[in-house]
Amino acid sequence: MRVQDQVVRQTQRALEDVLRAAAALPPDRLAWQPAETSRSALNQLQELAVSASWFLPILSEGHFPEFGDHARRETERIRESLDTLEKCRDQARDGTAQLCQAIAQFPDGRLEDEILVPFGGGMTLTMADVLGLHAWNLTYHLGQINYLQTMIGDREMH
Repeated sequence: MRVQDQVVRQTQRALEDVLRAAAALPPDRLAWQPAETSRSALNQLQELAVSASWFLPILSEGHFPEFGDHARRETERIRESLDTLEKCRDQARDGTAQLCQAIAQFPDGRLEDEILVPFGGGMTLTMADVLGLHAWNLTYHLGQINYLQTMIGDREMH
């Protein structure tokens, strides 16, 4: 199996895992924040609905793009329009499908290319690492949503 195929499998599974966990929350808890500085499941789903598109330019251009004020405002505008679980789910599935197509088509010969990460103090990643960033982000948010579930007394594995 090619690395790209495994990353696609992991990414698709991570997306469905996080969507299943969010759907298991009571509807009145989707936008609930346990503290003022914490994030609700809906807020995290809004991020996941748009974040797959952040990785497409990295795969095509071979470097992290400049994420300026315009891009931040546009991302926030899109996130605000995703005000339900269903809207987030549909957008996340569409975006992740596009990213998975790009991952599947990523050339073997570029997997070991290294790029500088604009955060993390001069850290570099291989493009093979970059292919898995969306899956990692999905899994990270799965943990956060699962933690919200435990805070409301739900200890079932969803």
